[in-house]
Amino acid sequence: MYEEMILLVSRLAEYLRTSEQQLQCFPKYESQLEGWFKGELLYFLDREKREGRLPDRKRENVVYFDDNPMNAKKRPKCLVDVVLQFDKTDSGRVSWVELKHWRMWYQKNKPYGSINWYFKNSAKPNVEKLLKIRKDGDKFMLILLTENPGFKKWNVGVEKFNKSSPVAVCPLTNPPDYPDYFFLGLLYVPEVGQH
Repeated sequence: MYEEMILLVSRLAEYLRTSEQQLQCFPKYESQLEGWFKGELLYFLDREKREGRLPDRKRENVVYFDDNPMNAKKRPKCLVDVVLQFDKTDSGRVSWVELKHWRMWYQKNKPYGSINWYFKNSAKPNVEKLLKIRKDGDKFMLILLTENPGFKKWNVGVEKFNKSSPVAVCPLTNPPDYPDYFFLGLLYVPEVGQH
């Protein structure tokens, strides 16, 4: 299913290119606005559904980590940002997507975090959360970076993350394919032992 996800992110990138002024405003005011990204994505996914390219999508979907219906209030659970269904059949196979907005380098005129810092402190907990989901489906992280980090910094961040993690995420998008004011980093999160 990751081919469909790559195509969807490609269309999302084209959609976001029309928001150049907003995207350039975030670095100017040194702000991370994940809520803005979720709002834009919600509108974009609604349009994809209306135009027949996406059969279904859900936002902030509660997922239980076990199948035990006993003590439902105590069952371990999490909230997944977006759940996408690309298949028009009712097979139930979905794509689980965690969203992030990373604003690099400075916040309130102070160095905030390198791409390596973000991978360690933001990607790692989200990857771990996705790996706990026992339901079928592909798992992804979709990261909006306002300021394109460039090929070298992005790949170094991915490589360092993969060396320190039990699972090696696979980058499915490339910074050179994006303008300097944003990048959509799509990471495929395979099951442990899969690559």
